[in-house]
Amino acid sequence: MKLNKIQQDLVDYNYIVSMGLLTSNTISGEYFESYKFSIYHHGVPDRRFNVIFIKENTAKPEKLLLKGEQFFASRNLPFRVSFKYGLEKDFLPVLSDKGYQEKRSDIAMTLMDLPDNNIYQKDLNIKRVSTAEELADFQEVAEKSYSLPLGVGPYAITERILNLPDVEMFIGYAAEQPASISMLFQTGQVAGIYWVGTLEKFRNRGFGKEITAAPLVAGKKRGCTFASLQASDMGRPVYEKMGFDNPYNYRSFHSPE
Repeated sequence: MKLNKIQQDLVDYNYIVSMGLLTSNTISGEYFESYKFSIYHHGVPDRRFNVIFIKENTAKPEKLLLKGEQFFASRNLPFRVSFKYGLEKDFLPVLSDKGYQEKRSDIAMTLMDLPDNNIYQKDLNIKRVSTAEELADFQEVAEKSYSLPLGVGPYAITERILNLPDVEMFIGYAAEQPASISMLFQTGQVAGIYWVGTLEKFRNRGFGKEITAAPLVAGKKRGCTFASLQASDMGRPVYEKMGFDNPYNYRSFHSPE
């Protein structure tokens, strides 16, 4: 389904602001906004979370890119450059000359009809994270399901994130063991879905649908009218079966090694 201009702007806004606040509320992350681009990182040398996001056209792509390069060089962090849909065209010659490599795009997906209840819930005991123990379980599942370095879970998912007013975190237990996680980050009418993950030993049991539906229902209760997320290759078929569309992608280029 093709989004109209207003809907696309709302999806992009949720993605940029959510990632900025989620990374800057880690132990040492930062988030900077300007009219033409945003920069965010979580302080760990992992390009997935260290990003220059280009959100407006510019007549001087070299100058803009240099600002981002200097920012990350001063922090000794690898990074990637991502683009709002269609804005990468003027940057391509510069990126090529500098040795950037295009990698997997971020797959933007949207769901325009939010459910009133979790029709997928079957085997998971899903809780909204509210205690220190549940937060620790969320951190553990995030670390292992996203293949983060050992010990990064509590560093990346902090109590500050849990306490953000527009965030709700969910954890699903299977036989009393932490198995799956998801997060809602609301911006206005958009229910942004983040940190969806399931431990490897619990995969292929339908838990992805169960845990993804939890923030969708929560978003509907908050007054959201549609949802957005960025899918992994593994998650995309799950979301498509739930009714999500893929209106466009964010192209992504890794900084030179």
